[in-house]
Amino acid sequence: MARTPKRVAADLGDHAPRRLIIECKPAQVAAMAMAPAAAVPRDLAAIVKEAGATLDTGFAPVLLPAVAGQDPMEPGFDTSTRFDVSAAPGDATMLLVADGDAAAAEALAKRPEVVQVFADLPIEPCLICPGSPPLGNAADVANLLCTRVMQERGLNGLGVLLAIVDTGINKNHLASLGITPAMDVGRSWTPAAGMTPFDAPVGHGTMCAFDALIGAPRATLLDIQLLRSGAGAFTAFLSDAVRAFDHLRRIMEAPRRPGETRSLVVNNSWGMFHPSWDFPPGDPRNYSDNPNHPFNRAVAALEAAGADILFAAGNCGSDCPDGRCQGVTNRTIYGANGHPSVLTVAGVDTTKKRVGYSSKGPGRLSVNKPDIAGYTHFAGSGVYAADGGTSAACPVVAGVVAAARTKKPFLPGNPSASPHAMRELIRSTAEDLGAAGFDHDTGYGVVNGCAVADRVVPQIIVPPIDICRRFPDLCRRPVPIDFCRRYPQLCNPVPGPVPGPIPGPIPGPVPAPIPGPIPGPRPLPGLGDAEAGEASLEQILAAMWQMGYEDARRDAAAAPAPQRRAGGCACGGGD
Repeated sequence: MARTPKRVAADLGDHAPRRLIIECKPAQVAAMAMAPAAAVPRDLAAIVKEAGATLDTGFAPVLLPAVAGQDPMEPGFDTSTRFDVSAAPGDATMLLVADGDAAAAEALAKRPEVVQVFADLPIEPCLICPGSPPLGNAADVANLLCTRVMQERGLNGLGVLLAIVDTGINKNHLASLGITPAMDVGRSWTPAAGMTPFDAPVGHGTMCAFDALIGAPRATLLDIQLLRSGAGAFTAFLSDAVRAFDHLRRIMEAPRRPGETRSLVVNNSWGMFHPSWDFPPGDPRNYSDNPNHPFNRAVAALEAAGADILFAAGNCGSDCPDGRCQGVTNRTIYGANGHPSVLTVAGVDTTKKRVGYSSKGPGRLSVNKPDIAGYTHFAGSGVYAADGGTSAACPVVAGVVAAARTKKPFLPGNPSASPHAMRELIRSTAEDLGAAGFDHDTGYGVVNGCAVADRVVPQIIVPPIDICRRFPDLCRRPVPIDFCRRYPQLCNPVPGPVPGPIPGPIPGPVPAPIPGPIPGPRPLPGLGDAEAGEASLEQILAAMWQMGYEDARRDAAAAPAPQRRAGGCACGGGD
């Protein structure tokens, strides 16, 4: 697979990031068969040391599949087809992490074994403006999401994996709120030994899990404790995110049992907050504007494996920016948060008004960002005074995606079940806000659970079959079976999903009785074999009634008995 040629950047001096991701092409990559490497090969360790950098020996090398590196900002970019991923082991590269200055990065980039050197940036949760009281609660959000209708249609997340990539989930806190979701410990991930899935300190990740379960209460949670990777509270680096996404991709690519579906929804309520954290746009080591950065390619690889990926837009909105934004409020949807292969989620409150801290588009990697808005700043998990920020909006939408996947599971090779198709479903069913159509405040509008349910499981109302009007003989003649009492569905409206409308024309009068003895199994009266195969339901019902009527008439002739009239459906009746 073709790759973007390596370029050597100019020395950026003391302002260059000190932590680096080194992408290498060692000879032994193909032999590793895409299995996680336990240690850095000695020859690569020596190259890093010779360049004046210090290898991070605590970072296990990651093999990254080859991803075609096109620019999503090019005219005509097609998000459904442009990111081609190769699963061939020989196409993979190895990622290492080291600390080094700009001179070390320059020296490493010149080595033939090195494909490129990139910024390894700190990432943090998208927290909220402090001191702002909540507006509404989780029950209000559930009503706005139309969860009752979704669950009536079977859209509840059952059988869907819902990964919360965050600070970790505390199951005891959820249980204290009466929430006991399915949890998959075996497929969860922690960055270091000694950490236990679903036993993290109560914090941002627990809030995100609570908010996702509003729309998908029966989804199976995966606890991906990315933001426990750093030495500080709730921090990590992009290299840690590459490891976490590599783990999720392997879940999607693992062998399946015959008939097994595997849908994975990945929530990410975190990102970078200021350009000073990064190399400048145009530098090949840059993350924010560079689709070839290893983490941006890891996102494309996971989406190509079938995962639905959602990212918070960020909290650098011009009305109430997070302090970490340092006053920068223009084009603040950086890197993967605005990747064309993800749903980028803005925030609105429970009155459907955009919250002031929600970052506005366009995105750095895709112009039409954000895609959608989710509800935020409401009283919910109890972790904070308000479940807020685009941190809360993102899992609210992730829950709706997981609910939709209950009835529309991912199927490899089926374009209508692809992540791209799911993004189109969420965007096309959104409730438009503000100016008609897409805008850079709330994308295509706020997520609309009712519209999603109608699209995934259409509700068809079956009209009543008025037996007495359509077939007056059923109400004028002695009837052996009281149809309306025995089969009330024939006389009353029956709302609910059905395979489709009743085909065929409205039938005429009931066929005349068939004289003579009637044997056992026999054709329907008045309908030949070919006609019976194409008959409407009402025609078949009428013919079946005629058969029963004739049987009862002959029985009555053999042993006379009191005759009864029809009743029970307000048909009336005459002689």
